[in-house]
Formats: sequence, structure tokens, C-alpha cells
Amino acid sequence: MSTGNAPSPTAPAGPFLPLDALEDTGRYRLTVGHMFLGTASLLLFLSVVIPNSMPISTAAVMGLAFLLALPGLRIGPGFRNLLTMYACSVIVTIVYMIVGGMHDAPLVATVQVGAIYILSPLLWTFIAEALVRRLGADRLIHWFAMLSLLCAVSVALFFYLYLRHGAAAVAFFFQGANINQNEGFSGATMHVYGSLIFLCGGFFSSPELIKGRLLRLALLAALLVCALTSGRSALILAVPIGWLLGLMLTPRTTQHPHKSAITRIIRYGLPTMIAVVAALFLLQAYTQISLSKVIDVVTTKLASGGGEARVQMGHSLYAGILGDNGIGSGHGVGVSFISDPIHPWRYELVWLATIYRVGIVGALVYALPFVIYMIAVLRLAYACRLPPVHKFMFCGFFCAFLATNTNPYIEAFSFQWMYVVPMVALFVDYPASLRRVPE
Repeated sequence: MSTGNAPSPTAPAGPFLPLDALEDTGRYRLTVGHMFLGTASLLLFLSVVIPNSMPISTAAVMGLAFLLALPGLRIGPGFRNLLTMYACSVIVTIVYMIVGGMHDAPLVATVQVGAIYILSPLLWTFIAEALVRRLGADRLIHWFAMLSLLCAVSVALFFYLYLRHGAAAVAFFFQGANINQNEGFSGATMHVYGSLIFLCGGFFSSPELIKGRLLRLALLAALLVCALTSGRSALILAVPIGWLLGLMLTPRTTQHPHKSAITRIIRYGLPTMIAVVAALFLLQAYTQISLSKVIDVVTTKLASGGGEARVQMGHSLYAGILGDNGIGSGHGVGVSFISDPIHPWRYELVWLATIYRVGIVGALVYALPFVIYMIAVLRLAYACRLPPVHKFMFCGFFCAFLATNTNPYIEAFSFQWMYVVPMVALFVDYPASLRRVPE
């Protein structure tokens, strides 16, 4: 009997793929997934541990990670909402790039604005989505713990090389590097301190996420030593801010909703206190840094509004905002105060400068994803449905967000992961919680 109409075992039957084709597709996706994770780990190393040291290589690796993230892309409701808000910010950026061009903004400024405000956030968003989906937030935080140790090692290496061989030996980390050690105070110029703001805020808020007691104490102590020797107020403040936020949010998490205040202090405060004692012992034994001197310098700087230069910058930006009635002067346009002679349109007071550039309405559009993210986290915390991993992400994000008032980290593509990854993790991982939280 003829069987000419019967499909062969390896031929497509209707809409279905044959078994060998499905196996090939599965192997292809597995290979792409492994390539993505390898590329993403390299990207995080370049962006977290040695940010701005190899900008061209970092940009190339970011582009490759983006391409490898596309094959497995899943656009759920939460991620779609995030992309919608991104599209609104792109419209604002394009409009005010045109306005800036009408106000004689230099071409290099326009190109940089397009890269930083349009291209880089999009790449980080898709990379973060693939990271969360392939790794999960728990394993991603484990990656951050390993990266934190590498950050601490890089800081120690920086100090050793500089003190032994001078600024030329650490030019890879920072061009024109400097270390200031005077009368119990220490300060250094390193890009990695920007990453450590997020990491200190996250891990001091959620030390329980660091697997292993010895690793937990060692990592917290190393982070604290890095903060106290940095001379950066934002980084030093990230430690107590992260710890206090974690203490407040811990009873609102899904794993520990009913712990008493004393239990929380013992369980979460004790590791931190031990790490603090260990860090202070190391500083006392091997350096001449005084905790009281560091605190005095930080409080004095805060009381003065961040220093004389930032005060003058703020006055000039306020005058510029009032001069255009809060409508916006355009991207790439500066005020009378010049913070960076090479890039005179850049300012450390990012959000005040943003209002000057794109107006009050444009700044609100830019801030909308961050506001919605913070509201979503607080709603989950209020309902005792906040996962511990998102407590970590939120506290790290919050400290990094506060730091935008002192340094333009958010305008550097190497640091934008601090702001994008927490939002994407929540929008992708818990879209149902974002849509409906019980009263």
C-alpha cells in the first residue's frame, strides 16, 4: 500500500517542527544563553569594578551583550510599561536636542546626549531583562557580592600602587589620580566609588543575602573600609542609609514579616556591628584614619551644601531655570558657571541641571520611571510582599539616586546599571505584584 501522503519522521507536520529541529533550536538557545551570560559577566566587571577605565571596550561588550539578549527577549506587561516610559523620555530628549541646537549647542554635546539619554538606557534595559530572566535576581545578587570583593581589591591595589609608585602607576584606574591623607582623613580619586555607593547601600541593607557568615563579615568590613578611605560623602553616607532602610524594610519582606524589633537588631544589626568593629580595628592598626575626623568632614560638607563650587553651580542653574521660565533651554546648553572646561554643559547637580535643560515637565517625564519604581516597592513593603532581593535592589538604587545630587553618575553609561537593573528586575520579576497589591 502506498504511503506517499504520510509525513516522514523528520519532515514538518502541519505547524509543528520535527524533533531534530526542536533539539537544534534548543541547543542554539542554550549556546546563545551561555554566550550572553559570559558577555554580561564581562560587561558587569568592566562597568562595576573598573568603570570608565576602558570605555571603548565597555561600549563594545555592551553592544555584544545587547545583541545576545535579543533572541530570548520576553516582553511582559511590566516590561512593556517600562518601555513605554522610556519612549516618552526619548521624545523629550529629541525635542530638547533640537532646542539645544537652536541655542548653539555644540555637535559633540548633541552626540553625547543621544548616546547617554537614548542609546545607553535602551541597551542596559534589554541586557538587564535578559540577566534577570536567565539568572534570576538571587543569583544576580550573588554576582554583585563577588563584584564587590573585586571592587575592594581594586581599591586596595590602587592605594598600594599609588603610595609605592606614584600617580603614573594607577593611571589605568584614574587619569590624574590623587590620594589625600591628612590629619586623620583619607580621600582618593577612583571611579569605582560610584559603583560602591550602590553596593554599600544594598549589602548593608540586606547582609542576610550574602551566603556564608565569614564572607558576609569580610565583605561588609571591606565595603566599610573602602567607604571610610574614599573621602566621598555620598559613599560614606550610603552605609548608614542602607543599614537604616534595611532595618525598616526587613519586617515588611516576604520572608520575615513578623520578627520583633529586638530579633531584627540581633539578626541584621549584629553582623553589621561586627563588620564595623573589624573595619575600625584594621584602620586603627594599619592607618592613621580617624572616624571622628571623617564624620566631621562629611557633616561640614553637608552643612555647606556640598562645598562652595556646588553652591555657586546651584545658584547659576536656578538663575537659568528662572530665566527661561522653567520651559527648558535645551540639551548641550550651559549656564555662566562652568564645572567642566572640556564639557561645559555638564553639571554635578544632575536633577537641577535637568530642569534647566528640559524644563519642569521634561524633568518629570525623566523622573517618572524612578517615581513609579519607588512607589511600587513601598506598596509591596506596605503589604508585606517585598521580596528580600528587591529590598537589596531598592536600597542600593536609593543611595545611588541620592548621589545624583552630587555627581552625574546617571549620565555615564558605565554607571547606568545602578538605576536600570533594579527597575527592570522588579518590573520583569513581579509584574502581578505591581498591578495589584492588596489593601
